Amino acid sequence: MARRMKIAALPRLAGFLWRNPLVRRDPLGAAARLVRWQMAARRGAMLDAPWVEGPAGAVRLRLRRGLSSATACWYAGLTDPAEMGFVLQALRADDRMVDVGANVGVYAALAAGAVGARVLALEPAAETLPHLRAMVALNGIADRVTIRAVAAGAAPGVLRFTAGRGTTNRAAADGAVDVAVETLDALCADAPPLLVKVDVEGAEPEVLAGAAGLLAGDALKAVILETAGATDTAVEHTMRAAGFAPFAHDPFRRALTPLAGPARPNTLYLRDVGFWEARLAAAPPIRVFGRALQAG
Repeated sequence: MARRMKIAALPRLAGFLWRNPLVRRDPLGAAARLVRWQMAARRGAMLDAPWVEGPAGAVRLRLRRGLSSATACWYAGLTDPAEMGFVLQALRADDRMVDVGANVGVYAALAAGAVGARVLALEPAAETLPHLRAMVALNGIADRVTIRAVAAGAAPGVLRFTAGRGTTNRAAADGAVDVAVETLDALCADAPPLLVKVDVEGAEPEVLAGAAGLLAGDALKAVILETAGATDTAVEHTMRAAGFAPFAHDPFRRALTPLAGPARPNTLYLRDVGFWEARLAAAPPIRVFGRALQAG
């Protein structure tokens, strides 16, 4: 059965790799990394390897079986080239970012390790927290990443969460465990972020409802949101009303392009676009697996 499941997953993996522009730039490198990890995984081994280099230093990945977000980065370089590229190119040292749904910490590691930003990482799943903490420890960024074992929502309280699904646990009415919920407004009252990334499997509108103060203030200028279809209308309405507009980001040209509406699977919402264009134009060099991300 397990073998049949692995075979069935091959077309999805092939499609993911084919669509990723970093893979198309270096297909042999991606193939070599895939083979290297598959051989290590068959032995039950763990793999630590260099990943991204930025002005603040180098970031490493730690691969174990079941850590799909880390494995995807190992295969492709950046699983979300536009969004991850924006984090790497637009943030600067000591900027503040909130990572809502941090999972094993790939976004947090890029922001804090490669750029030197300060990150508040929210991850409510008890099974995922050890991997997030391990990513932070591996990269020596505990002084720049604050981890909170809470979910972000519309109001403080308690949320039911699934268990036993590793890094794919999520909020669910029939969940097995209770997790604490806080609002982003409360969590960020003393230090509003410049950028917020939200990946909470469809609960994005609730997260935004608890961030009304941040959205109304001046400090927050960028939000990366998962937009998978069902919540697009609510997300778009909230973000437009707060003065944000959707943009596509090309990390190779460091260029922003306005969008008519949400993208797939994530959307970059910005305000004060001139600020971001200036940041991108002056972006320091970023290297992914030793290859320059942007043009000179």
